[in-house]
Amino acid sequence: MDRLLPLRGVIAAIEHAYPGEALERLSEAASIGTDWLQVAHRLLDHFVGQARRTGLSWTEIGAHLGVSRQAAQQRFAARVGESPETTRPARGARS
Repeated sequence: MDRLLPLRGVIAAIEHAYPGEALERLSEAASIGTDWLQVAHRLLDHFVGQARRTGLSWTEIGAHLGVSRQAAQQRFAARVGESPETTRPARGARS
């Protein structure tokens, strides 16, 4: 899958919409980038929540995302509908 294909299309669309207008192109790119970041966060939230519902631990999720269990839990627990109290591992255990 070519993940850059949509990016190339957006670049071309911005350049077409604002020919020779560097600041307008920059503003539009910043606006679109902000929107994409929000989509990216929601995308991760969705699949992290799905992973939790299938029984994957925060340790497994964190390892797959390249972060610690604690970092994954702190970042996503509330966003996937888990409270920190319900996701905190029992003493000596890891979730």
